[in-house]
Amino acid sequence: MRALLRALTILALCMGAALVCAVVFVVMLQLSLPPSDLAYGAPLWKVLRDPFVFNIAARTALGVGLISFPFVYFATRKLRLVTSALFIFGAVLVEILLVTPFGGLLGFIGSPFALILALITCRFSDWRIFAQST
Repeated sequence: MRALLRALTILALCMGAALVCAVVFVVMLQLSLPPSDLAYGAPLWKVLRDPFVFNIAARTALGVGLISFPFVYFATRKLRLVTSALFIFGAVLVEILLVTPFGGLLGFIGSPFALILALITCRFSDWRIFAQST
């Protein structure tokens, strides 16, 4: 029962983090548009409410959250969940914030690599912050 609850918690965290990252990615793309783009200067709320943008972002986030779940679960199954989740989420978010304004879609393409690097760091580092939970 405890393992099931942990798995559902990790699934919820993956889905929530993927949605937040999708919104941040769209916002960063919008903020870094060149003046020649037709969407340049559009209010963020209008961009996020656009059905095309919303549907693409939501479906992509749903897929990424579901695909990343088993990897996150197995990498963090014996670790402290709060600190591991914060580190993983922070690493992916920082990658999106730093790469998207300069590379556009590279912010999205690079996020799985940031996730993999963060998972490897959590799983195989000897950092006490991720210490094995009992």
